[in-house]
Parts: sequence; structure tokens; C-alpha cells
Amino acid sequence: MSNNIKKQSLLGKTPQRKKPTAPTNKRKALAQANVTQAQTQTASSELAETKKSRTGIIVAGVIVFTILVIPKPQLLTYEKLGLVTQSVYWPGLFGYGAMLFDSNLQPNADLARNSLYLCQNNKQPDTCQKYRVTEQAGFFSALQKLILD
Repeated sequence: MSNNIKKQSLLGKTPQRKKPTAPTNKRKALAQANVTQAQTQTASSELAETKKSRTGIIVAGVIVFTILVIPKPQLLTYEKLGLVTQSVYWPGLFGYGAMLFDSNLQPNADLARNSLYLCQNNKQPDTCQKYRVTEQAGFFSALQKLILD
């Protein structure tokens, strides 16, 4: 039979053996790794949610600001010499591009003084006719007039 030979080192030292690691340490390390991954995932999802909510708030703010700044059409009732007319008047952006939706004439409105000037050419004041504004209605009345006509 075979004899097992023991290895001997010089000066009487025995070879060192590796200590086996405890399986509980591996389990703890894996559990800690899983916890840190879960924490980073929840933190990143919370960050994404806050970014989404911030962009939603910003978009809503821009829409509200746009609605408040852009002029809205009005329904004007104006008359001259007993002839009464209703028309939708849009004041234009910053005073440029004012128009009546059912006329080719260029309007110049002074709604504080209840007067409306309709001109063929704004540069020649003798081509303008003055009308008296008798009634002003809001956006929804103007929208209804545009839809029905």
C-alpha cells in the first residue's frame, strides 16, 4: 500500500493553509449590497419623479402665462347713423396686427372712449370712418359668434 508522505519545510515550519471564510459573512455582504442597490434605485426614482413634477409645473406655468399675456378676441357692437353691426375684434399682439374678422378695413380702436375707427389706409386719416362702440362682450361671446357665423 501507499504511504502518505508528509511534506516538511526547512527550519521546521509547516506550510500555511488558507482559512475558510464563513458563509455568514458572504450572506451579510450580499444583503448589504442588495440594500445599497435598493437605496440607490429608490433615490434615483425619487429624483426622476421630482424632475418630472418640476417640468410639469414649469410647463403649466408657461401655458398660464401665455394665456394671460396673449390678447383675446372681443365681440364689439358698434353703430353709425343708426346702422348697428356686431363684429369680432382682435387687438393683435402688442398693438400690431389688430383686425376685425369680417372686414377688410383696418381697425383702430379706442375702447376707453367707446370709439372705433375703420380705415382703408392707416397712413391717410381722411380714409377713416368713426363708429361708436355700444357694447363689448368677452372671449366666449366672440367664440360663439365665430362658430355660428
